[in-house]
Amino acid sequence: MMQLTGQTAVIVGGGSGVGAACAAALAELGAAVVLVGRRAERLKEVSASIGSLARWFAADGHSEEQMRAVFEQVGVFDHLLIPAAKTDRVGNFVEALTQDKFRETFEGKFWTQVNTAHAGAPFVRKGGSITFFSGAASRKAMRGMINIAAVNGALEALVPGLALELAPTRVNIIIPGTLDTPYYEGLDEAAKQAVFERTAGLLPVGRVGTAADIANAAVFLVTTGYVTGIALEVDGGLRLT
Repeated sequence: MMQLTGQTAVIVGGGSGVGAACAAALAELGAAVVLVGRRAERLKEVSASIGSLARWFAADGHSEEQMRAVFEQVGVFDHLLIPAAKTDRVGNFVEALTQDKFRETFEGKFWTQVNTAHAGAPFVRKGGSITFFSGAASRKAMRGMINIAAVNGALEALVPGLALELAPTRVNIIIPGTLDTPYYEGLDEAAKQAVFERTAGLLPVGRVGTAADIANAAVFLVTTGYVTGIALEVDGGLRLT
């Protein structure tokens, strides 16, 4: 199972949640992992939990200049995963969603992932991979999430063209559904559990997802050399409801 021994994976947004889970899963398969994020303390904690296979750099994924400096230090590597994102559910399109808030969503997710990929692509070894991360709001209409849906859709639209332009580097995107991750840490526990219970009741799998579910999907895309240009939905069947 040590199919990634001798390979290096860079995870931008690796300090918590999905990014940390991806780092741990890839390290288990023998990959050396490089964690990148804005919060040094979280990066230190995740790196320590993984051990000698991990190192970290504090940098803002939104800044292509900062990311290029990181990639220059890392050198040529094999896999780039970009779960980094900062998005807020704003509310009603007419009443709450201002142009500035719409821009903030694009800056926090779309441009963070695009700038990172633009800076990192020249360093990805031929035959390696780049994995973007979207979200189910692009596939399932939800009230109050127009801004997030638009950003996710824009990221997904990039992937087929990039898969052709960057070949033989493989380019894919994961579309997670509702996950029990730090994304919901702003809610009190009762409110969070209410959201999860309501969502679980709608889903064919009967539960919300975890960071580990998404990490499993990332491992598939990283290790399967015959897959490129796809959008992989990992949503518990949300699209079917």
